[in-house]
Amino acid sequence: MNSRALVCISIATAALLSSCAPIRTETVSVHHARSLLNNTVDFGWDGGVVRPNLLRSMGVELMIHRATRGGTQSDVDYARRERAARVAGLKWGAYHYVNRAGNLQPQLDRFIREVAGTARRNGTTAHPLLMVLDNEGRDRVSWSQLAWAAQHVRAHTGVWPLLYCSVPLPGMPTFAQQERELEALTSAQRAVLKACGLWIPRYGEQTSTHMTFSVPRVFGTWTFWQYCGDISGHPKTALFGPEFSGNVGGAYTRSGGRASLRHFCDRSFFNGSHAAFEKYYRSHSSAVVAWR
Repeated sequence: MNSRALVCISIATAALLSSCAPIRTETVSVHHARSLLNNTVDFGWDGGVVRPNLLRSMGVELMIHRATRGGTQSDVDYARRERAARVAGLKWGAYHYVNRAGNLQPQLDRFIREVAGTARRNGTTAHPLLMVLDNEGRDRVSWSQLAWAAQHVRAHTGVWPLLYCSVPLPGMPTFAQQERELEALTSAQRAVLKACGLWIPRYGEQTSTHMTFSVPRVFGTWTFWQYCGDISGHPKTALFGPEFSGNVGGAYTRSGGRASLRHFCDRSFFNGSHAAFEKYYRSHSSAVVAWR
């Protein structure tokens, strides 16, 4: 066999292995980002003031807020912001920050109780809401555990939660570990993850005209992408352009902390049309009054 044939075989083999790899990379440009639906914000406790009416006037449709963290922590801003968002006509989501140090089921049961209890106190039990599991960093559980957690949430709410997951780029410390976890998934677990949808956080230390992130193939594609957030108290965004700055002005005023974060909030794209967004929200949200 000649050297040219060997090179062709090597290239073909590499391409095949790449297509079978459990994690792929995707790059989004500023140009493409401008065509995406930039309609989602998320918050956690900060003691500040959110003005949902102003957010809505800026094109925000969905507001997601942390309700619980780990096995014991509750977000003190969750209840008042849920009430205000409902009055403004925004869609609502609640997330739980998973902590692998604690038993997973009590965490989830507490999350469900807290969200349901708040809805009862706020008189919003008939309004649908999206449940989200936040699985990231050193606190993350394995992909198989996350699939179990999603099934547990669905058993109580009747719908699949959205999964917010940090997935490393090739060469990063936990990349090989996550590949092994994804390869070990059963077909049933893969089906669960795909049914939930993926929300990816990816914003860098430097803004760019392009941003590359990892997507586990089990999901097919990503559903939401958080393109700006804060790192070490500094606002960070993925893409150049004032529309991607995360600064929402008077729509949000953070209490205390760095002045650079005073009017800055996490923002996310939805990967699809407005009709697809409405369909996703309808199929992944349910009213507390119908929970089991």
